[in-house]
Amino acid sequence: MKIKVAILEQDQNYQNRLMVALREKFPDKLEVIRCAPNEDVLKLIESQDVKVFAVNQMINFNFKSIPEECAVVVFTEMKDESVDGYVTICKYQRIYDIGGQLYKVGKNHDKIMAVKKEKERKEREARLERERKEEEERLKREKELEEERKRLETERLEKERKEEEERIAQQKAREEEERRIELERKRAIEEKIKARRRNPQIYAFISAQKGEGSSIASIACTTNAQNGELNILYLDLMQFGKMDRFFTPNAASVSYKEVLGKAIKGELKGADIENAISTEMKSGIDYIYNRDCVYEIGALGKEGFANLMKGIGEMEKYDVVVLNLEESMSTMTYAAIARSTKTIFVGNGQYDSNSYLQKKIDAVGDYDKANGTQTIKNVNILYNRFDKKGTQLKIDNVAVLGTIPVIKERTEAKLLDSMLKQEVLKNVIKRPE
Repeated sequence: MKIKVAILEQDQNYQNRLMVALREKFPDKLEVIRCAPNEDVLKLIESQDVKVFAVNQMINFNFKSIPEECAVVVFTEMKDESVDGYVTICKYQRIYDIGGQLYKVGKNHDKIMAVKKEKERKEREARLERERKEEEERLKREKELEEERKRLETERLEKERKEEEERIAQQKAREEEERRIELERKRAIEEKIKARRRNPQIYAFISAQKGEGSSIASIACTTNAQNGELNILYLDLMQFGKMDRFFTPNAASVSYKEVLGKAIKGELKGADIENAISTEMKSGIDYIYNRDCVYEIGALGKEGFANLMKGIGEMEKYDVVVLNLEESMSTMTYAAIARSTKTIFVGNGQYDSNSYLQKKIDAVGDYDKANGTQTIKNVNILYNRFDKKGTQLKIDNVAVLGTIPVIKERTEAKLLDSMLKQEVLKNVIKRPE
């Protein structure tokens, strides 16, 4: 019987010579089939019923993909060379030796496969018998386990019924305790917020001299903080302030003039302030519109300012009050600085501006000496419209928040939009603890 041999060789000349020689020397024993490098080897082996597949070791081929009914022979360059346990035949030897080895591999492979299949058949029968016995044992165990499970299930259900009754009772008691604790926690938080808002933080903005930008800087800082969800009240305490540049004039039932008048007399209540407050729709800032309050702001003084802050505290509504103050250092200004969490003097870094800044900060120091306070520690400097001719003051205990360059915009709205983008103004107002 002929053995079909498929040969895959990268050296086409060698492959041609080998096939011609094998067909000539072993016409009755071997049927030699050529494999092209780009041919589907597996399809060829299956369609031609190839018994031996011979391939050059230099060809990168996945031998494990070859069906086990087909033996694999690797052509090597040297004798006694092994390749991953496969049969090897040296290319460079007599054709009789090569052909004889190919024929021997083909015949032996059939015998090997027959023995293997018989062994597999016996192993399969033994495995099936073993599985049958194991299945019988398994079913027996399952029956015993099922009976035991039912008994345990009955006991478990009874135990769970009692535990559930106890759990429900405990859960009810725990939920009632949790509700009580949560109510206490909420009351504590609400009381903490109310206590904080009874004495809100104050941020006071003061220009070194007229027109240096405390108004727009204070509004920009308030807008940025408002976006952080703080409750903030903005108060303009400039005698000749121009709030209509950035705020909508309102028709509140109580005017700013009335609020300040009652603060001066010591008659101000939280309700009076609440009825004077409006909210700017675009920014969401709460404010009291400053109109025709020249006398009241000038007459407010220390006591009037204290009454104003007391009335705001009675509302228990605001975390922060932002003040835009006159550049003059009045008694009301000192009272505001003394109460402030942060006082921001706004200058432009020019000689005159720095001179005024220095004098005002010196005045704060004199106030501290006279009153035994340390309000100077809360004083900061913000440089607005700062150009290359500007210089920054270096004063002990006084921090420089940063600089804002000269911004040229055609409208107040665009100017405010540009100021809001300045990094130095984004975190001036901090969330209270």
